[in-house]
Amino acid sequence: MDADVPLVVPEVNPEDIGNYKKTGIIANPNCSTIQMVVALMPLHMKSKIKRIVVSTYQAVSGSGKAAIDELNNQTKQHMSGEEITASVYPKQIAFNCIPQIDVFEPNGFTKEEMKMMLETKKIMHIPDLLISATCVRVPVFNGHAESVLIEFESKLDAKEATEILSKSDGIRVIESDDQG
Repeated sequence: MDADVPLVVPEVNPEDIGNYKKTGIIANPNCSTIQMVVALMPLHMKSKIKRIVVSTYQAVSGSGKAAIDELNNQTKQHMSGEEITASVYPKQIAFNCIPQIDVFEPNGFTKEEMKMMLETKKIMHIPDLLISATCVRVPVFNGHAESVLIEFESKLDAKEATEILSKSDGIRVIESDDQG
């Protein structure tokens, strides 16, 4: 978050790459921030975003190999009726969700949540953006997911948003009416 180090997502703010001259460094943001801003920016270009409420559901792979091993071991322990041991996470992750990724800050948000909020504002150049994040560790090996509520300054209907996203770099829209 150093003001002199550009935080770049190529599909969103490639122009910021040129701002590295002071430090010689270009940084990339948190993985959850990246996938969100890639989808947000084309929508923001059509109708300014006023507020975002995001919840992430992040796989244990985000914590590295030890966390993957812990989920695997805890699953085996649970299925065989053994006592479950936890070392990577503060609580059991197998068959459980932990609404804490990293440590809590004095303001009540975790470091992960603060990263998402601050990085989004910096990357999108919207310092006064209202944004709230909740980050949850989930008991899956790979794959992060997000639920993102966006409030726009002007009306943007679902059909128009889908059309914008389907034409945007780095995004693949998959629509399905299949309820089965």
